[in-house]
Amino acid sequence: MGKYFFLIIILFSSFCLSQSSDSINYYRSLSKKAGLTNLQKISYAKKAIQLSKKTDIDSTILNSNKILSYLYIIDQQFEGLKTINYENLGLAKKLKDTVSIANANFNLGYYYYEQQKVDSAYQFYFEAVKLYDKLKDYKNLSAVLLNMANIQEAERDYIGAQNNVIKAINIVDRLPVNDYNLDTLWSLYNLIGIISGELQEFDNSLNYHFKAINTANKLKDNYFLKIYSNINIASTYRKKTEYDLAINKYHEILDEHKLLNEDPSTYVYTINDLAYSMFLRGKDPNAKIEKLYRKAFKISDSIADKNMKMAIGLNFSEYFKSINALDSSSYYVDIAYKLGKELKHNKTILKALFLKSNIETGTESKQHLFEYIKLNDSLLLAERSIRNKFMKIDFETEEIKQENKQMSRQRLWLIMTSIGLLLTLFFLYIIKTQREKNKELQLERQQQEANEEIYNLMLSQQDKIDEARSLEKNRISKDIHDGILGKLFGVRLSLDSLNLSTTPEATSKRSNYITELKNIEDEIRKVSHELNTDFIQQSGYLDIVKALIETQMTAYNIKYTFNADEAINWDSLNNKIKIHVYRILQETMQNTFKHAKATKVDISFKLSDDLLTLNITDNGEGFDLQKSRKGIGLKNIESRIKEINGKLNIQTEKNKGTTISIIVPTFNN
Repeated sequence: MGKYFFLIIILFSSFCLSQSSDSINYYRSLSKKAGLTNLQKISYAKKAIQLSKKTDIDSTILNSNKILSYLYIIDQQFEGLKTINYENLGLAKKLKDTVSIANANFNLGYYYYEQQKVDSAYQFYFEAVKLYDKLKDYKNLSAVLLNMANIQEAERDYIGAQNNVIKAINIVDRLPVNDYNLDTLWSLYNLIGIISGELQEFDNSLNYHFKAINTANKLKDNYFLKIYSNINIASTYRKKTEYDLAINKYHEILDEHKLLNEDPSTYVYTINDLAYSMFLRGKDPNAKIEKLYRKAFKISDSIADKNMKMAIGLNFSEYFKSINALDSSSYYVDIAYKLGKELKHNKTILKALFLKSNIETGTESKQHLFEYIKLNDSLLLAERSIRNKFMKIDFETEEIKQENKQMSRQRLWLIMTSIGLLLTLFFLYIIKTQREKNKELQLERQQQEANEEIYNLMLSQQDKIDEARSLEKNRISKDIHDGILGKLFGVRLSLDSLNLSTTPEATSKRSNYITELKNIEDEIRKVSHELNTDFIQQSGYLDIVKALIETQMTAYNIKYTFNADEAINWDSLNNKIKIHVYRILQETMQNTFKHAKATKVDISFKLSDDLLTLNITDNGEGFDLQKSRKGIGLKNIESRIKEINGKLNIQTEKNKGTTISIIVPTFNN
């Protein structure tokens, strides 16, 4: 019953989760549905978040939050954007989701930028840059670098802005050519053109603005991009004091008749800059310049563009001051000053104060000049502080990079050192192994030479034996032919002559001849016994063994003693025992040199109760019988002893030498 209840609970939970997931996906899809207002989409996204939080699954909540974050950006709901992205940042860090961490930093940077908290914006953007770089997300990386450069340019950190723009351009150049990347590239060229102008690098500025136009030409919807680039080109010509080129470019822009309807603010900006360029050129009629200013001011007022009204007010004031119309100059500068205060546009306030100090006289002029100096100092201090913050962020990151590089170098050196040590050890091992192999080869060569000498000795000994046997056979043949056969022939003739006589004397002679025949029989038996007995008894095998020991010990440079029991009848041993004993002795002496490293060896053969005992004692290093593995040599010895029904006894101790005893029965082999 309990099992079934548990199964029901699992099935019910799975069903609930499935239903919840379906509902979440439903509201998510509604939040992206075309045709709905942004507020409706936000409402559906919030419902998806509510359901997601009931699941208590962080990844589900995060995915729903991302949709709402995007909608907040579209609807410019900045406080909501801030709240949701701080929540997303916490969830993403918990999930170790690097992509989501980068996106949350990007969005928070955008929030603080819109709130004009540029230091916080720069910090969040900077964090996003590091993560996008790590992720190799070059599309977002270039976009964030562009935003950072915009902040730096606004705060007059032109070098820092220029560096970030160049980085971004190099990144975008490697990306696929599409509208998004081309639009980003246009913004980068446009910005670096503006920065170059502020740095009075006017030729570079023009070059970048022309590159921006070339980039815009690759886009389908490029009308406004080209207008903005041409305005910046005209502005650069003006700063370069090439007023004719600037004025011609402004006229070219204003010839675009749809500009007034499509973008009245840009139209007003162009008229204002045209009038200002004509004013600076100094050869155009004042009436013409004034007409342009009034037209620009009227349009900006009609479209309620405070920024343009503020900019025109400054320029118009400067114009009236130049013709000594101080009341009009004061009127327009006051408008610019008030709008600057309202919009918190410090540059306009600063310029307005300076104009006011020049327009007015006496105490008021001094007061405006004092305010100008005070504000200018505070702005310079603020700009320096912001730039220092930017530099600090960059420096700390650069410091981390340097530390990482240092660590990388240290790791590289450590790896190289380790590899070097390993290679050294490897080469030492190869050298040692090669030396051991050379030593073994030398030993094998010495062994081969010793075996060849033994073989030659055996052949020589065999030749001597064969020669002796041949001489002995010839001797016996002569003895039989000259002695025994002669005697037999004489006895046979005498017996033939006595066969016809029966006298006592003949009988006595026959008896003597019979005795002589017995003697001849004994002599033949003696010769037969001599032929059946090895004439070199006890000399052949023992000589071979002695030759083996002497040759091996001389080759190994080992002192030795050799004793053999005289009671041993080597001829009574069959060849099988002799061969195996010879090979065992050979293998044991080799091991004594190779492993025991002995300087003295005692070898002896003893016979007791039909048991042949071979003892080999050395003064070498010895070994631990329990721990030592049996090598091929020892296994061969044991195999040979087994073949001849013998026994092996090893007595050894570390650093106290070794005694090997081999006991072989002689009666059953």
